[in-house]
Amino acid sequence: MSAPVAIRGDGVGIELTRDVVRGVRLSSSAPARLVAAAEVPIASGGGDRAIVDALVRLRAELGDPRTPTRVAVFPPGSTSSRVDATGLTGNDLSRRRSELADSTKALSSVLLDDGPRRWLIGVRWDDNEIRRLEVLTERAAFIDVSVDPSPLALARVLDRTITRVRRDASTDQSFAAVISHGVAVAAAAIDSIGRMTPGLSCNDATTSVGWFDDVSEPAELAAEIRRLTDDGPPIECHLELAGESYPDYPAHDLRSPQRQCVALGAAVGAAGLAGRLRPVDIMLPAVIASPELERPWAIERMSNLPKADEPRTIGPLKRLVSKVLPRRR
Repeated sequence: MSAPVAIRGDGVGIELTRDVVRGVRLSSSAPARLVAAAEVPIASGGGDRAIVDALVRLRAELGDPRTPTRVAVFPPGSTSSRVDATGLTGNDLSRRRSELADSTKALSSVLLDDGPRRWLIGVRWDDNEIRRLEVLTERAAFIDVSVDPSPLALARVLDRTITRVRRDASTDQSFAAVISHGVAVAAAAIDSIGRMTPGLSCNDATTSVGWFDDVSEPAELAAEIRRLTDDGPPIECHLELAGESYPDYPAHDLRSPQRQCVALGAAVGAAGLAGRLRPVDIMLPAVIASPELERPWAIERMSNLPKADEPRTIGPLKRLVSKVLPRRR
């Protein structure tokens, strides 16, 4: 069986939450790019097996795609913020990642190009949980799987005039983000008490994005984002799919923006329709040994036997005499 060939415009986007998984499939040959959309609930209390089962059913609903896949996730407690990384390469970029991890505890980061600017998006979440979800998606037979923070995926398909957005993905799983020209400046998972799911709320009020440059505390970041997103009346959210306006399907339709907005953004990234995208880079925490820690394996006795005597050899004079005189038999 030959390996599948990736074609620009073909991709799968998945929004993975605690109790539901949504997905869309894009194709370059389809008139409106959208080929299929699906939504599958996750059985409660089933653990990893329930997630894999839901992903397998989702893949079947999407027509068993053999194209690159991006999984958008943003669990409760997650936050993200950006720092300027324009012109940084090599060691400078690695040093910037380390500084970001020290100041905000964000071990995950992703580089994002915005015209002549380059941003380093630091994501603070449970890195082990993110890797587990990526492995489970691959176990469900999706190929070329990579993880996407949900706010970054959503920002790809929002209208450029939108500056604040709130996404209610499922029960007890919502996030809000501040956006500038299609780039998520900062985002935080917030509570979803009293909200209908799935839901999408947008605002185009003017926002000072520079204020978030000095905020590193996750609780303060989430509180400020929540205040901004709740300030002012919401407007109608319009999505753009690779430069084309996305149809406003009714809310009950599986293709509606309220249901598939995040999955559509992930699919646009997987299909290569949003410029150059890089995978999320997760820094492994350094293991520092305690000075009081004993290391019995550093110097170890290999044997208790006494040292063997070296074999006796003849001197140079005896060696010369043995060559001249014949040996006695």
